[in-house]
Amino acid sequence: SIQQGLAAELDFQAIVDLVGDKLREVFNMGDIGINWYDEQANLVHYLYAYEHGKRITLPSRTPAKGGILESQIKTRKPVIFNTLADYQILNSTLMPGTDQGKSYVSVPIISSDRVLGSVDMENYERENAYGESELRLLTTIAASLGTALENARLFDETQRLFKAEQERVAELAIINSVQEGLASKLDMQSIYDLVGDKIRLTLHQDEIDIRIYDEQTGLLHYPYIFEKGKRVTEPPHPLSDGGFAFHVITHRKTLVINQNYEEEMKKYGSKLLASSSPKSVLISPLVSGDKAIGLIEVIDFEKENAFSEADVRLLETLANSMSVALENARLFKAEQERVAELQIINSIQ
Repeated sequence: SIQQGLAAELDFQAIVDLVGDKLREVFNMGDIGINWYDEQANLVHYLYAYEHGKRITLPSRTPAKGGILESQIKTRKPVIFNTLADYQILNSTLMPGTDQGKSYVSVPIISSDRVLGSVDMENYERENAYGESELRLLTTIAASLGTALENARLFDETQRLFKAEQERVAELAIINSVQEGLASKLDMQSIYDLVGDKIRLTLHQDEIDIRIYDEQTGLLHYPYIFEKGKRVTEPPHPLSDGGFAFHVITHRKTLVINQNYEEEMKKYGSKLLASSSPKSVLISPLVSGDKAIGLIEVIDFEKENAFSEADVRLLETLANSMSVALENARLFKAEQERVAELQIINSIQ
C-alpha cells in the first residue's frame, strides 16, 4: 500500500505525510516522527512529528554528539531502547515540548549508502514494545521511503534548475534586445528612454527613475521618471549626504530593500519620509571607470519581497550595458564638438 502511494507521489512533504499517516494507522500509535538530515548544514529537520496523537512542530537542530543519528551514520543500523536504562546508552536528549517514553525505536532512512534521516516510534505505556516484526516492517518501509524521498528531492532540484534556465533564457533575450537597441543609439536621452521603458515592461513596475550624477556640480539629474505609470519631470537636486542614492553612488553596489523600508531608510541616514512608504526598493549604480555616474531605481509600493535574485541580476546587467552606451554617446558627442571646433578654426585661418 505504501509503495503504491510512493509511486504516485513526487512531492517531498506529501511522501513523508503518506508514510507517517500509514504507520500511525498500522501500529495504532500516536507517537511517530520522520526526520531529515541536511548534511551540508548539519541540521536535523523534523518533517513529521506526532506526540500523544497530536501533530506538533519541532525546530530544526544540530544532531547531538554521540547521539542516535551519529550512531546510525556510523553503523547504518536501527537504535532500540526497550527499557528506561537503555536511554542512557546514547546521548539522547528530549526535544522541548516532548516527554520521556518507556520504549523507542529509530530506523535510519538510507539511500545510496547515505543516511538521509530516520523513522522514529515511541511507546509511553510499556517497555519492550518493539520486537522483530516491528523492526522488520519499519526497516522495509524506511528503505522504500529513502528511495522515494531521494527521487522527490532530485525531481524538485531538476524542476528548479529547469525553471532557472528558462528564466535565464528569457533574461538573455531581454538583454540582447536592449543591447541591439543601444548599439544604434548615440543620443543620451534615447538611451535613457530605451532602458527605462524596457525595465518597466520587464519587471512590471510603474515606479522607476534614472538619475545621472554630475560630480562637478554635485547635482542629481532626472532624465527618466515614471510615477504611478505616468511620465513626470523633476528638477535637479543636490546629492544629499546620506540616504539610498548616496550609498549606491558612493559604494557603487546594488542595494536591495525587500522588507522594513522605514527602518532601512533610517539605517542609511535618509531624512526624507514620503507620505506613503514603499514596500520594496531596488537600486543599481551606473558605473563608468571607477566612478558611479548615476543610478537606476525601481520601487514597489504594494508588496514586500518584490525583487528576486533574477530581477537584481537583470537590472545590474542592463545598468552595465547602459553605462557603456552612455560613455560611447559622450565620446561621440565630444568628437562631434571637436570636429565643429576644428571647422571653425580652419575657416578663420
